[in-house]
Amino acid sequence: MNKILNEYNQLCREFNQYENNVIPLCAAENYVSDFCMKPLISNFEGKYSFTGSSGNNSFIGGEYVERLNNLLKRQCKIMFGANYTNTETLTGINCFTVCAMSLLSAADMVLVTTPEQGGHASIPVILDAIGIRYDPVPYDYLNYQIDYTKLNELCQSQKYSYIIFCQSDVINPPNLEQINMPENMGIIYDSTQTLGLIATGVTTNPLSISDNVILIGGSHKTLPAPSCGIIMTNNEIYAKKLQKHITPDYLRNTQPNHSAALLLSLIEQEECGYEYQKLIVDSANMLGSELSHLGFNLAKLNRTSFTFTHQLFLLMSEEETDTFYMTAKHYNITLNKKHKKLFNYDGIRLGTQQIARYNWSNSEIKILAQLLYSVKIQNETEIKRLRSNLISQKIPHFTYEDISIK
Repeated sequence: MNKILNEYNQLCREFNQYENNVIPLCAAENYVSDFCMKPLISNFEGKYSFTGSSGNNSFIGGEYVERLNNLLKRQCKIMFGANYTNTETLTGINCFTVCAMSLLSAADMVLVTTPEQGGHASIPVILDAIGIRYDPVPYDYLNYQIDYTKLNELCQSQKYSYIIFCQSDVINPPNLEQINMPENMGIIYDSTQTLGLIATGVTTNPLSISDNVILIGGSHKTLPAPSCGIIMTNNEIYAKKLQKHITPDYLRNTQPNHSAALLLSLIEQEECGYEYQKLIVDSANMLGSELSHLGFNLAKLNRTSFTFTHQLFLLMSEEETDTFYMTAKHYNITLNKKHKKLFNYDGIRLGTQQIARYNWSNSEIKILAQLLYSVKIQNETEIKRLRSNLISQKIPHFTYEDISIK
């Protein structure tokens, strides 16, 4: 057998063993059901489709992809109330890039959530690359929220064309109802982290607040789908610009097999999602409470809530953060370390979207908190015992496996 193929097969065996034995607390990953994975190896893979101004598809057979896209538009109308939907991008940042290139010009100036506030680090890089000037969105670090008084002052200055919310680290999502902006100002809202919460009504849908919103996001965090990007708006002017430019100006091969997988994930969430998405947030707050009782210092929003999303912020010194991260890595517990102002400069980000897929109760959450405490004090015996207990409880729930795709 080919040597490289042998090595690949060995890599797959090792990776499968790793996945089977991981405690998944990374806020950026999720379990994807077999139901949602099936389209990835369907005949949609690699197919092209493009309908130009003539209204005719220039690829023979492209009408099947067109019909798929129409199904997605109908499903997104049900889930998000979106009049315009595009799923031709592959990731959340890919979404933002094509939106910025389609909607912004060199004359525009925008407001952006910065990396120090939890904003995605790629956004300033992309804006710099296409020559868009920007200022930071005013932020209240004590409350982990936008400073709306200062933001509204900037909005009324008439200097800015768009506000860009693109938060990777977020426990308190922006409240668009508190924003007072001119009619000609727009919001590009990257909901990659909270897309599943929005789709099922657990978190407020930005599209329901203003017609001047472009809601974008990647589909592989709280929304448990294979990697895909989604762009939605109810603004006809924005929709026309996006429709004109995304394909074929900036995208050609649009990976319709991923779009099909996204469609099935949205169907799964329509049927099974509310209970699951609510459990994500409930589990995060249960875990936060247990960790607080064990002496961890956590970000907190009010007397009873540590988060309104799937994320928790553990606040530590730089040395404690690095040690905790390396110990967790050694024992196959996924999480993220952070060194930025949002975490009081150092800390750990946890996510509960994947463990909620296992439908863990309060008893498993208590065991998980004890495991993280054992990581903190580096108690190897307890780490191994508690890990073993939780690994046996990794049984997927909230899936739509009874549907078969022919």
